[in-house]
Amino acid sequence: MAAGALALAAAGVLALVGLPGGGEPAGGAALPRATAAAFSGWEAEPLDGRSTPQCSYATGAVVCAQDGLVFARDAVDGRLLWRRALKGAAASGPPAGAPVVADGRVLGGLGQGRELTAVELASGEVSRQELPAYGGLRAVGGMVLLTASDGTVSGVEAASGRVRWSHRVPGQDVPYFVSFPGDRLAYALGVSADGSRTRVTAVEPRTGAVRWQAGLEGNLEAVGTADGALVAVAVDAASGQARAVVRHDPRSRRTERVPLRVPLAQVQGAVRGHVVHLMAGGGALTAVDLAARRQLWTLETGVVRASRPASDGRHVYVSAPDGRLLAVDARRGRLVGQTPVRLGERSDRVPASLPEPLVVGDRVYGSAPDGAVFAVNGRDPAAW
Repeated sequence: MAAGALALAAAGVLALVGLPGGGEPAGGAALPRATAAAFSGWEAEPLDGRSTPQCSYATGAVVCAQDGLVFARDAVDGRLLWRRALKGAAASGPPAGAPVVADGRVLGGLGQGRELTAVELASGEVSRQELPAYGGLRAVGGMVLLTASDGTVSGVEAASGRVRWSHRVPGQDVPYFVSFPGDRLAYALGVSADGSRTRVTAVEPRTGAVRWQAGLEGNLEAVGTADGALVAVAVDAASGQARAVVRHDPRSRRTERVPLRVPLAQVQGAVRGHVVHLMAGGGALTAVDLAARRQLWTLETGVVRASRPASDGRHVYVSAPDGRLLAVDARRGRLVGQTPVRLGERSDRVPASLPEPLVVGDRVYGSAPDGAVFAVNGRDPAAW
């Protein structure tokens, strides 16, 4: 899965205690694998109605972090597999992003801590490991990359907690990594002081070896990879608006730029095949074809703020602050379906990070401010 910045706690070390009835999967069975047959969707009863769950998918389970909670649900029917309550600083506020899942473990702890708390995905059992001090965390390829304040990066095995390597990354002062589904590398992007150049460093997570480096024109923000090439948006340093999509192929050392018809502010992007989908603040959803080197379409969704987009090739999905999941036709750029509004007890508050839809085969998983976690059939958005 794609791994993001860890969000089970806002700071310090994650502490968990068991809740009644939430310690083990039902029947003690292994987590089931999701299948595509006869899926009609589900909506689970909220465990807490005060915040929007942030969720990740991991081999038959939807793992979510919420205000003071981390829990797992069966991906097929939404059945609760286990839950844990958070204590101390970890329970002080809603998560900033989806949980990190690596090698069958849900990882916890954030900030300048030295301890990593993990929950076993199959059982809900909790373990803790002593680690080097870190301020940034990225899980990729069964490894956890920890960045210290002095720029030292440590590669830690997610399964064992063993530190495999620790050193500075050439060309990067204090590297904070991004990674993308289906790509075994981690990427650090360092922008020059004047915003005119970006140094990209691709690192092999298991060894810390630099696979390639490139100095590219402009202030770049990575949004994905395609056929071994890095895809980014070029952002104007003064206005903060994205003005082009950039594709850099490290094998040919060739860089291509596709200008956007209209600059986009506060862009979040994702790559599906050779198409890049960009969701901008203000509601514009844009598709750019890297192979044809042209912008395909733009849809004004009417959603002032939305999540990072996700796509299954047929549709593009985004989450709205009111709990709706929107589906847009990937070829024509037309809205074809949306789920109901799901507002919770704190509907006057806007979450810091909106949950990215989880696309798994024909299924799309979402969550809402009322605490609901739900699944819908991606083949028929009009029936949502």
